[in-house]
Amino acid sequence: MNEFSTITHLVIVSSMAIVPVYLFTTYLKAGIGWKKSLLLTLGIIIYSTVMLLFILRWQFVVNSHYLNAVIMLASLALPPTLVLAWPNFFVPEKISLVWLLGVQAFRVIGGLYLLEYFRGNVGSEFAYWAGVGDVITGIAASVILCIYWFKNTISEKAVLYTILFGIADFTWAYSIGILSFKTSYQLFSKDVVHATNLYPIAMIPFLLAPIAMGFMVMTLIKLRRR
Repeated sequence: MNEFSTITHLVIVSSMAIVPVYLFTTYLKAGIGWKKSLLLTLGIIIYSTVMLLFILRWQFVVNSHYLNAVIMLASLALPPTLVLAWPNFFVPEKISLVWLLGVQAFRVIGGLYLLEYFRGNVGSEFAYWAGVGDVITGIAASVILCIYWFKNTISEKAVLYTILFGIADFTWAYSIGILSFKTSYQLFSKDVVHATNLYPIAMIPFLLAPIAMGFMVMTLIKLRRR
């Protein structure tokens, strides 16, 4: 079994614990009531549990090299698909742009890919594309939020550029990630350890990144309305 850093374990477990609380608070502040907020939070908890079970157990039951790629893409597509299908439900009128952007600030945890690359657990191509891109997105979102904190104003154009960059980063990172799995179409990470399907690092592409993707689509919908 791969020995991931203690920092990686702590950061990812903490992030998973924060997600339901953050989601509940985001919707509660949007004024939709605690019942609907709780319903959406329970949905995230169920989704997280399914992904956790897949990473810990189910992926090893089915002997297929292509399973991880399919599930990873499906997990990324699910949140934005639900948001686009029911925008009025997932993006209430009073939802805060600040709280939507706040999720992207957490993307600095993508720097864990770089840490695990140097520990020999992640292929270099994926580590650099996913790690650097996530850190840039996270820093950009944090800067915007800091400006809002001190000046009580937010640049919608800066938010838009940050979200578009974040989506582009996910596109590249997931493409390289899929092409790094041991399949007939593997192009990257050949003859090296690439343990992005193992706990806890797998919780980023299989859970945390899809949630961030959903929030990016929600942010775009919010910006378009404004």
